[in-house]
Amino acid sequence: MVTKITKNIYKKVLPLPNNPLREINAYIITGERNILIDTGFNRPECEEALKSAFEELGINSADLLITHLHSDHCGLVAKFADNNSIIYSSETDGELINFESGNLYWKMLDDLFIKYGFPKAEFGRNTDIHPGRKYCNKDRINFTYISEGDILKYGGYELKVVLTPGHTPGHMCLYDEKNKILFCGDHILGTITPNICIEIGVENPLNDYIQSLKKIEKLDVKLLLSAHGTPVENMYDRINELYKHHEQRLNEVLSILGNESKTAYMTAEKMTWEIDCKNWNDFPAPQKWFATGEAVSHLQYLYFLGKVVKEEKNGVYFYRVKKD
Repeated sequence: MVTKITKNIYKKVLPLPNNPLREINAYIITGERNILIDTGFNRPECEEALKSAFEELGINSADLLITHLHSDHCGLVAKFADNNSIIYSSETDGELINFESGNLYWKMLDDLFIKYGFPKAEFGRNTDIHPGRKYCNKDRINFTYISEGDILKYGGYELKVVLTPGHTPGHMCLYDEKNKILFCGDHILGTITPNICIEIGVENPLNDYIQSLKKIEKLDVKLLLSAHGTPVENMYDRINELYKHHEQRLNEVLSILGNESKTAYMTAEKMTWEIDCKNWNDFPAPQKWFATGEAVSHLQYLYFLGKVVKEEKNGVYFYRVKKD
């Protein structure tokens, strides 16, 4: 069943089976032309749920907007676009979505994580465990790239593109200034903190994310429509919580390093995680992957602040606290 959010805006909750996120919120705006914001994984459970939403709303086709490259947001893009559909994305993430439809992207991502200490010997080709690889879109997409400040008009709304890199290099939000509505993808979530992870071609994703939070904080938002979890009642309070979370994380990482030299994987093993496991050894392999990526983002932030030293040993990066 779809949920009506406000005039011409509907939400459909899509299942993400066997995934810690459990669900994703897809949004549909109806009007002279319809638009679907994000699609779910490329798997039948998401496809069936979206089809039922289209049937319930009595629509046969829609344009699509992909907030960012992760497969739970773009996996079904090819299946829900017809010959008349416009498919919007930022150029950065659109290029990456098409790149990840082949094998080279995943090999490069493997190599990047191995460089930060993820154990190849333990996991083999590491991205075999990555849900994004299993459920991503398999076809190259002819995207219409949109940029900062562009306006999309659907359902009586004027949706301004706001680029918010951090969670991914080309993450975007859509802002209707008149109605004070923000479609924010994974940029701000209420029940969890967005995973800030290293990505090909990005050196300091946490700094990108914090700067993007500051950009969004300047907007007048009354209704925040995020992609996962429960609604966020007060965006500004939540942004302050996210600032504090990452400040605590950075201090935790410095404490974990202490007087030793560690890889990002070694650091992640000691970090605090809200997951129902006894210890690091019990973590599912995909969660070790995302935890390592999160550790990299915090270590890189500290590196660019000049608080830690980064050294390469036998092809792997190690970090240590910089001595005064």
